[in-house]
Amino acid sequence: MEYWGVKSILIAAIVFGLGDAADPYVGALVGELNSYHHQVGGKVYAVDAHTLLIKNFMYDGNGGDTFFWAGSRPRPGPQGFIVPNELGRTNILERYLNKDISLTLPDHKTIMEIKWLAIYDLGRLESFGDIYIPEGFEPPQKIILNKLSSKTKEVKSGAVTIADSKTIIIE
Repeated sequence: MEYWGVKSILIAAIVFGLGDAADPYVGALVGELNSYHHQVGGKVYAVDAHTLLIKNFMYDGNGGDTFFWAGSRPRPGPQGFIVPNELGRTNILERYLNKDISLTLPDHKTIMEIKWLAIYDLGRLESFGDIYIPEGFEPPQKIILNKLSSKTKEVKSGAVTIADSKTIIIE
C-alpha cells in the first residue's frame, strides 16, 4: 500500500508540479530593478536567505567606480557594503547584457538584514539602479526531512529536501 502511495505522489508531482519548463521556478520574486542611469535592468529573486538572483541583468559598464552595493539604511548611499559579483569578486562592474547572475551576500548577512541592493558608483555617490526589499519579506527556506519510509524493499531513498515551493529533492 505504501509503495502505491509514494508512486502516486511522485506521479502527481510530475504531472502537476513541473510547471512551464520555459519559465522554471528560481526563487521568490523581489521585483524589478529601478533604472536611473546606464541602462540598468533586471528582475531580482531571492533564492534563499543569503542569495539573490538577477535575471536578464543589464548594465552598460560605463560607470567609473561601480559595484553591487547593499545596506540597511532607508536609501542607497555611502553607508553600505560591496556585494561580490557572480564570481565572488569585488571588482568594478563591467558590462552585462541580459545575463543571469547569482549574488551571495558577504559575511553571513541575510536578505532580511538589508533594505536595498543597488548598482552604486562610489566615486559619484550615485545609484544607477536599485531595488528595495519589501518590509517583512521572507526568502525561501530549505526543509530537510527524513528518508522515505516503506514497508517493502522496493522503495528506498536518502534524505528528502524541500528546496522551495516547486522543488523536492529525493536523494
